[in-house]
Amino acid sequence: MTQSIDIGKLVKLSRLTLSEAEAAQAKERLQGLLKLMENLIKLDLKDVEPMTAGSASLLREDVPVPGLSYEQVFMNAPQEENHHFAIPKVI
Repeated sequence: MTQSIDIGKLVKLSRLTLSEAEAAQAKERLQGLLKLMENLIKLDLKDVEPMTAGSASLLREDVPVPGLSYEQVFMNAPQEENHHFAIPKVI
């Protein structure tokens, strides 16, 4: 049961600009991904042992690194006010 995708809504929410051909291609690819997920859900995995990594940690060390500059943070923000994201009132 593949779900239908409202590609227009996704394009608007993600603030993308797509041509009709690009939108059709994106919709086709997203529907393919949903179909793959549906096939994975149907798999019977009750007898499959969980995978483990042994005693080795898969996490990286927690080392502080320099952050982003204000310019980098707000580069793609629709609006910015006093180093804050400006958004419309919800209420």
